[in-house]
Amino acid sequence: MRLGDRNFFNLFLGLASRTNPKRDCDEWEVAGVGWRRQRHVLWGSVSYQLEIYELERKGRGAWKLLFVREMWWSSDRREAIRDGCWTHLESGSRRDVLAWFAEREREQAGDAGRT
Repeated sequence: MRLGDRNFFNLFLGLASRTNPKRDCDEWEVAGVGWRRQRHVLWGSVSYQLEIYELERKGRGAWKLLFVREMWWSSDRREAIRDGCWTHLESGSRRDVLAWFAEREREQAGDAGRT
């Protein structure tokens, strides 16, 4: 897995969904990492939504990560015509970020094995 590949995006979005299932929190914490979310929406003949996540781990192995999901719809709004993600490491080590996400993935796999 690498920052910016499909596996990372899927893991990120799955973790965001599990830790904020109703999508009603703008700030929350997961395993020592603070999450902040902003959503920007414009509905019109062509519509779009941006979800911007800022993650920050403080202390030893500190890092800051920006994650953006961008969705576009045509006038009928039945199906997204574009749904893409991108990420930017603002500070810290990619290795530390990936290790943190890998640990969340292992936790999820362990939880799935117990159900």
